[in-house]
Amino acid sequence: MASVLLVDDVMITRFTLRLFLERGGHTVTECSGGDEAIPVLSASRFDVLVTDVWMAAGDGLSLINRIKSAGLNVPVVAVTGGAPRAPQEYSVDEAQKAGADRVLMKPVGLDELLRAVAEVTANRTN
Repeated sequence: MASVLLVDDVMITRFTLRLFLERGGHTVTECSGGDEAIPVLSASRFDVLVTDVWMAAGDGLSLINRIKSAGLNVPVVAVTGGAPRAPQEYSVDEAQKAGADRVLMKPVGLDELLRAVAEVTANRTN
């Protein structure tokens, strides 16, 4: 199974997504924001990054841009509940432009998350 870096600033969301990922057999490391995630990504190898798009301590768009520009070859599943004062479609478009491999809308279900992780990790090995 995959080694996952999970980044979200809302503790209950991290808890829920971690539970889903662990039920799928994945190993999960958590960070509460993009600023915290950068050194973790640089120091360890992960099969996939699951990140919220909008966070206070280093948003997911900046995180995705930074890892792509640094040449870190890690697939990204972005999760969004929508941008502040903007429709959810805006967040989806922005995450895709930043380089997310998949974008999921909150609330995210167990099967949906596990399927997205399986797809992006399978694409990485092919």
